[in-house]
Amino acid sequence: MLRKIASLSVALIVAGGVMVAVPADAATKISNGVACTKNGTTTKTSGGTYKCTKNPLLTNAKLTWLSMDCVTAATDAVKAQKAAAITNANFKAQLPVIELGITTETANRVEIQKELDSASLRLTGAQAKLLAAKTDADKKLLTTAVSSWTSATRAYASKIRNIDLTIKRLQAAKLTATNKPAELAANVADSRESAKLICTKGF
Repeated sequence: MLRKIASLSVALIVAGGVMVAVPADAATKISNGVACTKNGTTTKTSGGTYKCTKNPLLTNAKLTWLSMDCVTAATDAVKAQKAAAITNANFKAQLPVIELGITTETANRVEIQKELDSASLRLTGAQAKLLAAKTDADKKLLTTAVSSWTSATRAYASKIRNIDLTIKRLQAAKLTATNKPAELAANVADSRESAKLICTKGF
C-alpha cells in the first residue's frame, strides 16, 4: 500500500514538473495583439508566421505578436505616410514658382503678340505697296521688305506657340500640385485602413 502511494506521489511530481516546463506561449493562442516579451522573435503557427514586435501604426505600442502580413502592411503604410508628407511639402514649395512662371509667360505673350500685330501690319502694308509698285527698283526693295516681315511674323507666331505650350505645362503642373496632396492623403488613409484590418486583434 505504501509503495502504491509512493509511486503515485512520484508520478504526480513528474507530471507537475512537465506541466511547469510548458512554455507560457504554448498555452496561449498566438495571434495579432497577444502580448510577448522578446522583440524580434518569430514563431510559426497553423495561422501563419508571427513576429514579436511593436505595431508601427500605434503610438507607444507594446510588444505583441503580429502576423508577418500585418508587419509588412503596417510598415508600408507608415512609409507611404512619410513619403506623402515629403511630396506634399515639395508641391507646396513649387506652387509659388509655378504661379510666377505662369504670370511671367503670360506677360511675355502679351508683348510678343504686340510685336506680331505690328509685324503683320507692316507685312500687309509692304504687300500692298509691292502690288502697286511700278519700277523694278521699288519692286525689288518691297519684295525684300515683304520677305523680311514674313519671316518676322513667323518668328513671332512661333514664339507665341512656344509660350502657349509652356503656359499649358505650367498650368498642368499647378493642377497636379494643387490636387495631388488630397489624392495622396486618400491613398495613405486607404493604406492605413487596410493595414489596420490585416492587423485586427485576434487574427
